[in-house]
Amino acid sequence: MSALQAALIGVVAALSVLEGGWLGECKLREPVVTGFLVGLILGNVKEGLIIGAQLELIWMGTASIGPTAGLSIGTGGTIGTAVALSTGSGIEVAMAFGVPVSILMQFLQTLVDTAYSGPMHTVDKLIEEGGKDKQIIWIHWLCGILTFVMYLSLTFVALYFGNEVINVIVNNLPAWMTNGLNAVAKVLPALGFALLMNLLLEQDLIPYLIIGFALTAWLGMSMIGVAAVSVALAWIIYLLKRDQLNSASEPEEEEL
Repeated sequence: MSALQAALIGVVAALSVLEGGWLGECKLREPVVTGFLVGLILGNVKEGLIIGAQLELIWMGTASIGPTAGLSIGTGGTIGTAVALSTGSGIEVAMAFGVPVSILMQFLQTLVDTAYSGPMHTVDKLIEEGGKDKQIIWIHWLCGILTFVMYLSLTFVALYFGNEVINVIVNNLPAWMTNGLNAVAKVLPALGFALLMNLLLEQDLIPYLIIGFALTAWLGMSMIGVAAVSVALAWIIYLLKRDQLNSASEPEEEEL
C-alpha cells in the first residue's frame, strides 16, 4: 500500500467519524459506503463492495441509543476492508481487524469527547456574554479539525507503517482461527438482523416478515424480487389506508 493510498483511506476513516456533525448524517460511515471508497482507492471496487456489504450485515443492527455505547463502525469498516483488500483476504480478515478497531476507536472517541468538555465550557461562557459568535464557531471548527487530523493520522500510521506487521499477522493466522472467523461471519448477520428487528419489528409487521422469508428461502426468489414485492404490498396498503381516512373524513350527506 502506497503512502497516498494510506492517506486517502485515512481521510475516509476521519470523515466517517465526523459525517454526523459536518455532513448531516449522509451515512458515509456505513461499511457498504466505506467499502466502496476503500475499493476505489485500492483499485478493487468489486471486492470492496462485497466486503463492505458483508460487514454491513454484521453491524446493521448496532445503534448508540441513550447510555448504550455504540461502535465506531466507520473506522472499523474502513480499516477492516483496507486490510482485507491489501492482503488479498476476505471477510474473515476484515472482521478480525475491523471489529476490534471499531471497539478501540469508540473508546478513543469517548476520551476525545471528554477532553472537549473543556472547550465546550468556554463556549457556554461566550454564549452567556453574548456577541461572540465568531469565537464560538472557531472553537467548534477547531475541535472538528483536531478530530479529523487525529483519525487520519492514526489510520495512516496503522496502514502504512504497520503494513508489514499486518501481512505477517494475516499470513500466520492459524487454520482453526480462520475457520472460526468464517463461521462467526455467517452467524453475525443473523444477530445484526435480530438487533434491527428488536428495534423496528411490530406485531403488524410479522406476517410480512414471514412472507419475505418464504419467498427467499423456499421459492428461491432473488432479493430484488422480494424488494419489488415488498414495495408493491406497501403501496397497496398505503392506498387502502388513505382511502379509509378520506372516507372517514368526508361529512355525511344530509337527508332531504
